Amino acid sequence: MPSHAAAFFDVDGTLTRTTILHPLLWYLGVRQGRLRHLLGKAGLLLQLPRYLWIDRRSRARVNVVIYRRYAGLPADDISDWHRTPDAVRRLTDRLFPKARECVEEHRRLGRRVILVTGGLDAVMRPFAEHIGAADVLATRLAERDGVFTGAIDGPPIADERKAELVRAYAAEHGIDLAASFAYGDSVGDAAMLECVGHPVAVNAGRRLRRLAAQRHWPVVSWPPS
Repeated sequence: MPSHAAAFFDVDGTLTRTTILHPLLWYLGVRQGRLRHLLGKAGLLLQLPRYLWIDRRSRARVNVVIYRRYAGLPADDISDWHRTPDAVRRLTDRLFPKARECVEEHRRLGRRVILVTGGLDAVMRPFAEHIGAADVLATRLAERDGVFTGAIDGPPIADERKAELVRAYAAEHGIDLAASFAYGDSVGDAAMLECVGHPVAVNAGRRLRRLAAQRHWPVVSWPPS
């Protein structure tokens, strides 16, 4: 199999100014009544300090905790709604302009663009189609009787798991990782960045910025506009 270079991108915070909570809030805002949605949103905001505390310690763990909020929600309806123009627009409107330029440049140079994200697969696939990404490595949730159980199907996609997925994908598709690029915004992306010959820290948090300085990785800023 011939070897090719690719570009691997985290999504939330790297390509877009979003978190994994945004798609859930958007869906509930459309599907629930206004009062119920406002109460649910207030409950999420009350939990935000806890989520941030967990996230500082483990990106994988915070993904597990947040996805529990999907328990009891209809899997097909969530998937269908996130393919609507309204849902796709909400995400693409938050795409950093320089991120779009970067993706387009990699595609112009013939590099395969792959999204590697803790975001939900049902959310990320329509987004990937919009930006021209070739593939998506994203979170899937366990289902029972057509509804989500609140459990992640497999290990959370963060930290070392991202690196495992990138290496496996590269082996399967003939990707030369030494010639490839990776982009991430948090220390939870560090293992993925270490997989490739051209790692880039984007809008980096303090811990990733410090690691990037130690490893002599480029650090770039992609502003909202």
